[in-house]
Amino acid sequence: MEDEKNRTGPLMIALQYNDLFDLDSISASTNTEDALPKGRAVAFVKAVQTVNERLVEQNKSESLLFEVILIAKECSEEIKMKIVESVKYYGLEIGKFFFFKKEELINTLQSNKVKLFLSTDRDDVCEALHTGIPAALLYEQSDDHVLSQLKVIFSGDVIGFSEDSLDSLSDFGFSETQIETLKAAKICMKEFAVLIGQMKRRFGQENSPLCICVLTAWGSTNVCVSALKTLREWGLDVDEAFCLAGAPCSPILAVIKPHIIWDGGLHNMRDLSAHS
Repeated sequence: MEDEKNRTGPLMIALQYNDLFDLDSISASTNTEDALPKGRAVAFVKAVQTVNERLVEQNKSESLLFEVILIAKECSEEIKMKIVESVKYYGLEIGKFFFFKKEELINTLQSNKVKLFLSTDRDDVCEALHTGIPAALLYEQSDDHVLSQLKVIFSGDVIGFSEDSLDSLSDFGFSETQIETLKAAKICMKEFAVLIGQMKRRFGQENSPLCICVLTAWGSTNVCVSALKTLREWGLDVDEAFCLAGAPCSPILAVIKPHIIWDGGLHNMRDLSAHS
């Protein structure tokens, strides 16, 4: 495995401003001097900051840290100023701000070598995946539910299948484009999993600020086991695993309350029955 001491950071994650702040609740009567209302991504940023703080506590020269950048599509100059001011007001550690036109999203992510693009917008996630950019769903949670750990769910359905097995998904109605997206997602997952694995090994098994889960939504137990083995080969230890075999995901997600759901775009694809 790559010498972890030679690994230089940061691990770049991109968020959208409308996930960090709740712009839908702003009205004409809103006091322009007030900070923007908190959005669903605030809990994620706080969890990331906790991981970074713990890493630096252990090693002041640590280079493998998260860096969050904030991107904003087509917003007014007034909102741009409010975004920057609100980030400072809430004490959120945002490395850079990028304001651009809607069609420049992919170029902005690529030029900044983003390791993970997080969004609650399923279409944006799929668009990024189709162009080879690592992307995942930001789980919709409010800042009222502050978690002590950064929780990441990896899709056992994507990781647990071999390339040949993914090709066979055409028999279940998946298009060639969707299958290629899943293959690309697995490659992206590996890079991120390796880096998270390095971070996780900085901490002991107990009181870790990182919690890694595997969720196999429609695959069989064998697929789930294969996913666990693959993640272990990538150097990432899993804390919790769930094999649902076609059962609804919502009850489990409501309990886990993850920050990140890596499902390779499965949320925009047709449901499948259990597959061995």
